[in-house]
Formats: sequence, C-alpha cells, structure tokens
Amino acid sequence: MLNFITTNKEYQKLWKIFAKKKLLAKSKYKEAVIQAKKEDKHLAEIILADDSLADEKVLEAISKFYRLPYVLLRSKVISPRTINLLPKEISEQHNVVVFKKIRNKIYIAAITPDVRRIAEFVRKKTGFEPTAFITTKKDIKHALKKYKRNIKEDFDIILNRSIREALDAEASVENMAQFVPIIKIVNVIIEKAITSNASDIHIEPNFNNIIIRFRIDGIMRKIVELPKPILPAIAARIKILADLKIDEHMVPQDGRFQFNYNEQAIAVRVSIIPTLYGPKTALRLLEMKQRIFTLHKLGLNKNHQNIIKKEINMSQGMILVTGPTGSGKTTTLYTLLKMMNKEEVHICTIEDPIEYGIDNMNQMQIKPRSGLTFAIGLRALLRQDPNILMVGEIRDKETANIAVNAAMTGHLVLSTLHTNNAFLAPQRLAEMGLQPYLVNSVMNLIIGQRLVRKLCPYCKIRLRSSEKIVNQHKGYLPIKKIFRKLQKQKLLPPKMKIQDISFYRSRGCSRCNKTGYIGRMGIYEVLRVDDKLKKVILKDNSESAVKKYLTGNGALTMTEDGLLKVFSGQTSIDEILRVAKD
Repeated sequence: MLNFITTNKEYQKLWKIFAKKKLLAKSKYKEAVIQAKKEDKHLAEIILADDSLADEKVLEAISKFYRLPYVLLRSKVISPRTINLLPKEISEQHNVVVFKKIRNKIYIAAITPDVRRIAEFVRKKTGFEPTAFITTKKDIKHALKKYKRNIKEDFDIILNRSIREALDAEASVENMAQFVPIIKIVNVIIEKAITSNASDIHIEPNFNNIIIRFRIDGIMRKIVELPKPILPAIAARIKILADLKIDEHMVPQDGRFQFNYNEQAIAVRVSIIPTLYGPKTALRLLEMKQRIFTLHKLGLNKNHQNIIKKEINMSQGMILVTGPTGSGKTTTLYTLLKMMNKEEVHICTIEDPIEYGIDNMNQMQIKPRSGLTFAIGLRALLRQDPNILMVGEIRDKETANIAVNAAMTGHLVLSTLHTNNAFLAPQRLAEMGLQPYLVNSVMNLIIGQRLVRKLCPYCKIRLRSSEKIVNQHKGYLPIKKIFRKLQKQKLLPPKMKIQDISFYRSRGCSRCNKTGYIGRMGIYEVLRVDDKLKKVILKDNSESAVKKYLTGNGALTMTEDGLLKVFSGQTSIDEILRVAKD
C-alpha cells in the first residue's frame, strides 16, 4: 500500500490541524507516524484504526484534509443483503464494508484514504459502481455485526438452487463437473481458504457426507459439511482444473493449477487418493507473487542471523535447511536467496513446485512425467554456468551426490532435507549413501526449524506468577537452566532475573477464531560446520554425538530458541512443547 503522506512537511500540515483543534496529543501523533512508516501503511489508517484516537472530530478532520466524505456506520441501518455483497472475510481483512445500495451503485466505507485502490478492488469483487467514504475501525466493527450468513449457509443456498436439479437430471460426472453450481462450490472453498490464510484444503469423504477441513497456522479445522452425492462432481471438477484423468479412480493422482483471486495468483498443488468412501483430495495453496522476507521476520535471533549472514557470503559449499513437511524450509531458502541475489552472481533453482517467483533468478520446475527429476535438472543447471544453486529437496543418493560434487567444484548449493532436527542431518546423508568425509568437505551450515503459532495480540493476557510457571514445568523443561544459557549468549539482558519474565496465554477472541493464536513464526537450530565439528562427524556422525558436542559448545536446540520467544511474549510454553519438545 502506498503512503499518501510521504514527507515531513505534509506530516506537519496534518499535525497542525490536529493541534489547532486539540484533537490529539503530540506524543500519540508521533507514535502513529512511526507505526505508519514501520508498517508501510497510510497514517490516517493507523489513526482511524486506534479506538483510543479516532473519535468523530478526528474523523471529520481527516475527512476535510483528504476531501473525502465520512460516515458513522454506527448510526446507519444496514441490511444483511447489502453488507453481504462483500464476503465477511474480505471486509474484515481489508477494513471495508458496503453499507448502502441503489440500483447499480453502492456506497462503501473504509479506514484508508486510498480511495482509488479500495474502490477498484470493490468494483471488481461486486460488479457495482462504488462511492467511497472514510470511517473509523470502530464503525467497521459495528457494521461487521450485521453479517448473518456463514460459509455453511452460502453452500446451502448454492445447493438448494441448482445442485439438486443436476442430481435429479442424472447427468454424467463429466457434465456435472462443468455445471455452474459445482464450479462455484469449488471456487468458494478455495476463496474461503485464501481469506482464512489456510495453507491446505482437505476434502474428506465419509459414509454419509463430505467434510471440508482447512489447515490454518498448522492446525486442522473443520469448516463445513456437504452432501455426499456431489463428491464425484467436486472431485471431477478439481481433476479438470489440474489436468488429471477424470475416469481414473483406483490410483493416486498428483497435479497442479493456478487460481486467481483478487489479483493474487495462487498455485494450487493437488493430491487425490482413493479411500473406502470415495476420492479424498488435498490442496496445497502457494502464493506465486514475489514475497519479501527477512531473517528477522522469520524469527531468527540475532546470534543465528550473524552466523547465517557470514556463511551465505561463502563462494562454495553447501547450506542445508532441515525439518518435517510444512515447517517453512522453502521459505527460509527463498529468504537466503533474496539476500544473495545480486547482479554479479548467477542463481539457478530447481523446485517442486516453484512456490514464489523471484526476479533475476532462473527457476526451473521438475516434471517427473516428462523425465525432469531433481537429479536430471541439477545436471542440466550445472551446464548453465551458475554461481549459486538451489535444489528444492535432496530426496535420494543420486541427487545428494550431484549436489555434493557441485559444492566441491566451486558452487554454493542450497537445499532442504527431511529430518526432525539439524543434528540429524549428517546421519541422514550417510544413510543415503554419502561418505562422511564427503559431507565434511562441503558442508558449511545446517539450519533446523519448526513453526510455532504466535499468541493473538488482541486477547493475550499476562499470567501472574512466573515462579509458579517455572516450577510447574521443571520436571521436563529446565527453564532456569535455559534462561542462564540465553543470558550467557547475550540473547537476554545480563541483569534480568527469572522473576522478571512475563508469561502469557490467550483467551481466544473473534479475531483469532477463538484459538488464541494468529500467524506463525520459526524456532531454529543453526549449526556452523567448523573443523572441530567435522572431526566429530568423521568419528561418529550419529544425531546423539553431533548434538552432544554442539549443545556442549553453546548451540541452541529448537526448544531453547522457542523459550526465547516465550520470554519475549511472542508464544506460549504449551505451543513450544507441542511442536519441539523431544
């Protein structure tokens, strides 16, 4: 989003209006300016989103400054039919509501003066011509209470109108897959998943019905139930989108397609398997637009960041990111590649799938059906004169051998490996058939990671007794010992005491869907492979030997790094224990 107020002079103009009418304290205004710059948001949006700052007089002043009409939604009668012209998830996400409709014209209210962008967005979504007003976040919240329907009711309306007719007509599965109601159901499921920030959609057949579940922040959530008779048509529709065989029901099928939603290009990876009650479908959603990451945003602590920044400047060798499926390994690799993406280097990647497109990099998608595997693609890339190679995953001995040879011959190779932690990586490579001396000769860095949920900032509360919490977990989590270790590494203030720590939990609210968590962050193990570690690996490359040496010399486990996030109030002990406790 572009800032309309971009210069100090213009900041001062708006401040003079507030100061003249005594609407805001200068300290509060400065805080809003800092937040707007930090979050790259419109200053007015920051002010209007804060209930403690935005009253009617402030709204009126902003309205005059930007020459925009304003509206107090709390005084308006809004019909459910009108407000439902925009789905609730979109209204919540973009802080915009439709509050009036006259023929083909609609009136919308938003908390940003960026009228052109928001109006164009609503026009595309609704098909009506919008007139924009500015309002406060408090008014938006009031209007959101007018929403009556949920996704289940949306599905019911679609089903009642058309699908029964299709079923009664006894149309073939192929024809039903092209019916508008079936197309709309599949589209609504995917759109709902996107607006819910889901990473996966699961369409699961039971004896009597179909269960739709989303994976949100790593946790599966049931969204809706659908009637069983439409299962073949839904499966066929997805197969058509993914260019799969509609008449194949006895073997698993994999494919992919692109779904466009509100100017977002989403890559959808499809897996369909036969089950007792019919085809079970899993859809992985991947945003294709280039995303900006930093090591800090990923959740890496300052010591880990320093190690990584040093190692990615090496001209050759190997960097491995390890972890189970869905732990954010590819996102970490993209972040490293963005840091290394400079004019003087040539970067090539081979991936499955290409999750994000990045400018000035040559990205290749594997196609097993056509014979393009990781191993074959990697051989081809070596003939492209690269400086840096990214291999999406090391799955077998052949790929591992080619990657190691590339790292030995003047290339920096980045890849992922499926292991539970970073300490296990040398053992896993040996199990693939690589000799320990080869691993030692090329390995620069091993990063292990998991994702933990972040506490909801809107409903998290401070727990009273820190000492009680420490004692409660001391049987299986040495919090005091880890606290001292983090202090020794200067990740916590040296004069800080364990009693000074604030522990939090979340009660659950409407913004976090009653879960107590919004979003995820990484917890990490970052291991630099130095000469001493190489000697350990040559002698014994087992997980226990590598871990004993490294933790004895200060390396943090994921549990310890996770507790650092707990101490800073970003997540909970329960979440760390759920994800990372050995």
